[in-house]
Amino acid sequence: MSYKIRKRTAEDVREFITWTYDGVYSFYDNNIQEEKVNGFLNSIDIDHFYSVIDEQGTLIGNCEFFHVGEAPEEIIAVGVQMKPSRTGKGNGLRFIEEIIEYGRVKIGYEHLELAVADFNKRAIKVYEKAGFKRKGNFQNNIRGEDYNFIIMEKDW
Repeated sequence: MSYKIRKRTAEDVREFITWTYDGVYSFYDNNIQEEKVNGFLNSIDIDHFYSVIDEQGTLIGNCEFFHVGEAPEEIIAVGVQMKPSRTGKGNGLRFIEEIIEYGRVKIGYEHLELAVADFNKRAIKVYEKAGFKRKGNFQNNIRGEDYNFIIMEKDW
């Protein structure tokens, strides 16, 4: 299966904000945090905020590239999200590979980072298969609870 990455549309965003996940992955539910909903609503047709569709044109995920850190240490990072019905079915590696390759062509980076909740073993395994290495970690308070995150990086 191959994927196509394109700019986000209002229709895409209306679907994104309905996505909810089972079990521990409900942490990623898009409808439970006003800041997350507003972020999606403000990302329509903006550079570096994309939707991912499959070969049939079905919306199956989203991604965004953004800067972290401060110059001269500024780093390009990626955030990704796959439609709940597509997770856990062996689609993750191809999904992340196509996203990072698209970003390399579009943005031209030689170093990329991402952060993943440490409980998300499924995603960590996919990122490692895609060549990401663990760089560090941090803790963040989200909705009143502390979560540990792993920073992962990849160089070309």
